[in-house]
Amino acid sequence: MPYEYWCRQCEAVSPEQRDRRADAEDEVIEHRRAAHGGLAPAAGDGVRRVHDETRHGCSGSLLFIAFLVFAVLANCWGR
Repeated sequence: MPYEYWCRQCEAVSPEQRDRRADAEDEVIEHRRAAHGGLAPAAGDGVRRVHDETRHGCSGSLLFIAFLVFAVLANCWGR
């Protein structure tokens, strides 16, 4: 499952989601250096898991619905 960093103080989020948590943690350190002088922001920041459907843009339920529509159309065509 992919990971991204987030910063509550400046509402920043990873520009790119990472497959490894350690890579996202490296981005937290870089963001702290660039935006907060190397310190943790008072409002908080961290790394969180991101669901695959937000990463790829197509949810499993959408694919299931498309399959059902195809099955119904194939059944109707066969009659």
